[in-house]
Amino acid sequence: MPSGMKAMCGIDCTCCLIFRTSLDGDDAAREAIRQYYREIGHDIDPKDLHCHGCGSDLMMPACVGCPYLKCGREKGLSCCDECNEYPCESLRWYTEKYIKPSMGKLIMPG
Repeated sequence: MPSGMKAMCGIDCTCCLIFRTSLDGDDAAREAIRQYYREIGHDIDPKDLHCHGCGSDLMMPACVGCPYLKCGREKGLSCCDECNEYPCESLRWYTEKYIKPSMGKLIMPG
């Protein structure tokens, strides 16, 4: 498994269950991820639960239109934490609403 990969928003890809499941093809884990998303109001087809990182051609379809990815690419950044405005209000809101509450469900210990 690659090490040190970060999503544009700063998430450590190598600890993300979706990323890890994409590499090892664990269908049981993919179904657990689907259940988590259902609990927060998103029904995602298991075949769409794949990602090899923001810089790859294989991203989760829900992330293709990510505003942080778009903004970072427009600024020529590899991660939001390289930005002079980091953390912007939008990223702060996103992290508080979606990342911190989901840490125990979507993120696995490395």
